[in-house]
Amino acid sequence: MTATLARRLLPALTLLSIACFAFADGVERHGGGEKLREKFAAADTDHDGSLSRAEAAAGMPRIAKRFDAIDTDRDGKLTLAEIATYLKQARAERQNAN
Repeated sequence: MTATLARRLLPALTLLSIACFAFADGVERHGGGEKLREKFAAADTDHDGSLSRAEAAAGMPRIAKRFDAIDTDRDGKLTLAEIATYLKQARAERQNAN
């Protein structure tokens, strides 16, 4: 039974690992990388991995101004992934405008 479970979990864990590395790479290249993570961590005062509207306003005011546009899943919180995606899209729009 253990071998069967391992054979089923291995592909899922592999895909999860790839997704994590892809996300990290996307944050590095498109969202400011370490600096963005540091700002996000400092703003996330309750350390739940997301920013409430109040946390964003206090710690990342420029992000807070665009809170509704960034909060794509409409859960009232911003994740690092949502912010990185928004920044990537904004950068692409600026580059296309030039």
